[in-house]
This record gives sequence, C-alpha cells and structure tokens, in this order.
Amino acid sequence: MRVRVTRLAVFTSRNGQLVCDVPARHRQFGLRPAAWLLLTHYTRWAEPRDEDAALVKQLLDAGVLIAEGSAEHRQEEEMGPWRSWGTAATYFHLATRTLDGEHFVTAVDDTSRLRQKAEQEPEPDPFKRYGTHSLALPTPMELTPALDRTLRERRTIRRFDDTAPVTLEQLSTALHWTGGVQHRFDIPGFGEAVLKASPSGGSRHPVEIYPVVRNVGGLAPGLYHYAADAHALEALPGAAPDTETLLHWFGDQTFVARAGVLFLYTAMLERSAWKYPTGRTYRAIYADLGHVSQTAYLTGTALGLGVFFTAAMRDEPIEEVFGLDWRTEIPLGINGFGVPHPQEAARLREMAAGGPPGFSYPHDEWDGLG
Repeated sequence: MRVRVTRLAVFTSRNGQLVCDVPARHRQFGLRPAAWLLLTHYTRWAEPRDEDAALVKQLLDAGVLIAEGSAEHRQEEEMGPWRSWGTAATYFHLATRTLDGEHFVTAVDDTSRLRQKAEQEPEPDPFKRYGTHSLALPTPMELTPALDRTLRERRTIRRFDDTAPVTLEQLSTALHWTGGVQHRFDIPGFGEAVLKASPSGGSRHPVEIYPVVRNVGGLAPGLYHYAADAHALEALPGAAPDTETLLHWFGDQTFVARAGVLFLYTAMLERSAWKYPTGRTYRAIYADLGHVSQTAYLTGTALGLGVFFTAAMRDEPIEEVFGLDWRTEIPLGINGFGVPHPQEAARLREMAAGGPPGFSYPHDEWDGLG
C-alpha cells in the first residue's frame, strides 16, 4: 500500500505551531515536528517506511494521508470543476459544508445566546457613515409598472446611450429600493433593527453601496457612499475614475464604462459575524448580494433603465481607492445602470412582445450580439 498527503489539506501556523486543516472532515490537527518531517516524505506516493508505521496510521485515520486506490484517492482524481477552480474555492466549499452530525441550536437558545452576547459585546452599527458633508437625495419616484411586466422585461443590458444621463430621481429611487431602509423597529435587549426591500440572513444586511457616478444629471461625477439611514450620498475623496481606470477595475469590460452609474457592493463582515460566527456565514453574504442585485435589476427595469451585474473585478485597486480592509469589509461586485441605447430599447420591446430572444453586448465586444 502506498500513501501520500491529501490534496485537500491546507497547512498553516498558529501560535508557533504548524497546523493541518482537513476541511472535508472539519478537523484541524497540530503537527509535531516528527509529523511535519514525515509528511515531506509522502508528498508523492510512497510505501510507508517501517519506522513511520504508527504515525502513518494516525495520519491516515485523520485524513491527512490517503491510501492509493482508496475512496479518498478516487475522489481527488475525479474533482470535476473544482480542479480548475483551484484550492481556495475547494477549501471554502468544504470548510463551510454542514456535516451530518452538525448540531443546530433552537431559536429560543439562539435568542438567549445573542441576548447574553449583546450585554458583553454591542451589536455592530447597521449603518456606515464617513461623517463628511452629505447630499440629500430627492424623494424616490413611485414605481408604477405591474410586477408581472417588470419581471418579464427584466434583462441584462450592456449597451447604453452615452448621450442620455440617468436622472437624479432615478438614482435616488434605485438607491432607496436597493439599499434603503424601509422599516425600523426595536428588539428588546438588542436595540434597533432595520428591514430593507431585499431579504438578508438574520436581518444583518451586511451589504453597503458605493455609487460610482459617471453620467447622472445634476450630480458631479465621482465616488460616493450611500448613507442608507439618511437616504443621502457622502462624497468620497479622490477624482472620478476615468474610463481606463474603470476598465482596469472591472475586468476590462467596455460596457462598464458606458453605464451612467455603478453600484459597487461591499460587505461589512462584522454585522453578519456578530450573529453567525461560523464559516458558512461567508456563503450567506453572497446570497445577500444576489438578493440585492435582483432588487436593483427589478427597480432599474421599472424605472426604464438598463441594468447589468458583474463580479469580474480586480479587488486590490478597488480596496486601495475605497479604503477597504479585507479583514472587515470586502468588495463583492457591481450593478451598472444606464439609459438603454435606442437599438437596444427596440430589441427589448420586441422581446417583451414575443420576439426572438438575444443577448446584450456592445458591438465592439461581440459582433453580431447586442
């Protein structure tokens, strides 16, 4: 029998000790120097040496080592999409899976735990503010189209009319429904909680919105933060990004720079982690992003705007410009809003009336589509 180190393990150090994390089993092991030296010998298939027999058995039982021809070996050879997605994605998925024997607390026990926690550790503020001068937004517009029509007409739009600005009222309305507070209420023992148009795990609402304004009537181009508690915009320092910068930020996709305004979404991690201190919470944050993006899509459609979403972005320059620290706040993706190009608007009307379906791309990105 030959053995080798599992490809699914991740090695790190903690408090001066080497640690092996086997995410498929949700187990971590502190490694003695003898174990660490042994593992270097079994990075490839090898017959166990006589002097290693006892330690090899322990590491096989722990899942740190696998045997050739075993179920674990076959699993690692048949990874499917995970092979191309890489170690980080695979580790994240396995580490946040809920295993069969996982214990779930009752709602009563969870509430009791959180009340005790709130006495010792205040809940994170549900709103982020910069404290700079803020621009009050106009009253949101009333959305009149019927829901069935809005759902039917919701499409991803990437072709915009560069000459037609998004109005300030449209921006205000999109922000109100995408990230604005719809209700406030007090929970005894916790304080104020907020409800928004999009659902959020535990009503934590970790998503923040940073409008990147390109072409909005009555509003200077630039970087802003949406102060959801006041329905206002806070201007951020720095010049408005030019087209080349936007393309660099967002995956070199030319349609991004043609949008009138971009909503850059981030997540304030502590809001969710305060209630849900487990790795699976990371999944819930991206579910929240999906809810928020769909609300943006439906609101933009009702306003007569084209909307797209993309998660193709370079995190590092965005983190630097917006002052994001990945330990506390992470970028997630963007929705873009703009006035559809006349030809795109005609295509959408034809589709809504039962015409042939198609995809929206600028002609310079994908000839024949758009």
